[in-house]
Amino acid sequence: MVDGTGARSWVGDVAIKDGRFVALDTKINADARRVIFARDFILAPGFIDIHCHSDFAIFDDPDSTIKMKQGVTLDVLGNCGESLAPLDGDARSSIKAASDSDINGWAHPLNWSGYADYIRRIEDAGLSINVMGLVGHGTLRLAAMGHSDASPSAGQMDHMKSLLADSLEAGAAGISTGLIYAPGCFADTSELIELAGLVGRKGGFYASHIRNEAEGVLAALDEVIRIGRESRVAVHVSHLKLAGYRNWHLRDAVVQKLEKARADGIDLTCDVYPYFHSCTTMLAMLPPWSLEGGVSSLIGRLADFRQRRQIIHDIETGIPGWENMYHNSGWEKTVISSVQTPANKDLEGKSIAVNASERGKDPFDLMLDLIAAEKGVVSIISESMNEDNMVRFLTLPFAMIGSDGSPTRGKPHPRLYGTFPRVFRRIVREMGVLSVESAVHKMSGQTADRLGLRQSGFIRRGLNADAVIFDPLTFGDTATYGHPQQFPSGHIATIVNGQVVIDGEEHTGVRKGVFYKAGG
Repeated sequence: MVDGTGARSWVGDVAIKDGRFVALDTKINADARRVIFARDFILAPGFIDIHCHSDFAIFDDPDSTIKMKQGVTLDVLGNCGESLAPLDGDARSSIKAASDSDINGWAHPLNWSGYADYIRRIEDAGLSINVMGLVGHGTLRLAAMGHSDASPSAGQMDHMKSLLADSLEAGAAGISTGLIYAPGCFADTSELIELAGLVGRKGGFYASHIRNEAEGVLAALDEVIRIGRESRVAVHVSHLKLAGYRNWHLRDAVVQKLEKARADGIDLTCDVYPYFHSCTTMLAMLPPWSLEGGVSSLIGRLADFRQRRQIIHDIETGIPGWENMYHNSGWEKTVISSVQTPANKDLEGKSIAVNASERGKDPFDLMLDLIAAEKGVVSIISESMNEDNMVRFLTLPFAMIGSDGSPTRGKPHPRLYGTFPRVFRRIVREMGVLSVESAVHKMSGQTADRLGLRQSGFIRRGLNADAVIFDPLTFGDTATYGHPQQFPSGHIATIVNGQVVIDGEEHTGVRKGVFYKAGG
């Protein structure tokens, strides 16, 4: 038993009845409908992915086999400023256009508006996995003011606050921001403080893909700390990292800033994924001004010689305060992960440098032409970090595990299939910098505490029976960048709300997942 508290493991039995843990002892003698013989294996609470992008995937694949085979029993949706509710104004059409899912083929199309209706649609879909949700700040901005780069008027701010309040009341756990993405990048700090203040008063938390994860990381952390202080809200830094080799030396300064904020009374946490390659949309490589008005306006700018040249100039030379992903990775270490059209499928899995050479194009023109051809829906993987810094951040006592995984087409980042088992293979067994108990704590109990869950996250009498059984000697990732769609080894079973969902290699077809409302 590794119970999720971080305490030492112990050997014993556990009994489950009516979806809950009802007994834990060194030996239980009782009749049971089924006995799972797990000698030499570990029973742990189901893992919680506090930062994922499975918002569309839970509809596309309600079995959630990719996550279930990692032992994940709860996905937190709505990260990086984008949520699938509330859908108002331009939010529905914009989010639909940015998706790489076949929304038109869904049995459950994007035809809801409020967050309460969204929760009902999720539960009606019949899920194998439990989910929670954040409200995306970008979604609120789209609803109130479209893709405008202006500051919101009083009426627009009231609209955002009204939608946010309704969503929190319905059960959303807080708000998320994606401050390198449009339209989130157009917001100033005062706007974020006002919205976060409402979240704080409702008992939620503020999760942020901060404004800069490279040379401007310290200023970006100052902003999130200021938001926490002035709005009196718990703050959470999403996928803490240092991008760009020129910035790796800032590691200790980052740690000191976070530790000082916590010492000063800021309720601050973070999540980290156990890889040193990132994955995001290719649009993040473009200067923010070019994204004003949305993708349709961007494509018009790309067709205009003068504006196209200005975009290339700004990427080459940089803009003060803007995180320049080209400077972080260059063309050689930026790989095209996913496109939509058959004409460009040959680009997947190869760097922009290689693709440009093969097509006889300048790399800048290849990128911009590709964005236009794919209507902005292109995913990239960038090698911009190093493992030492990742491990330092991941082992911080207030750090949790989040996959940041997006179930895209093509060649997705291997973190989608491998994040949680990779921690045990690489961080626990090979590097020896975390114990099994500490790793489980970061994936379960610690995350449940951040989410305000009272009934999940631990193996304890009376709590929801979400659990994973795995072999501590072999549980590990097998997904690679070349072959990312590979299930882990050493996984035995995943149990959701007292029902076995993954039994060995098989999905049992059980769909007992629920939407966990904040405070549940």
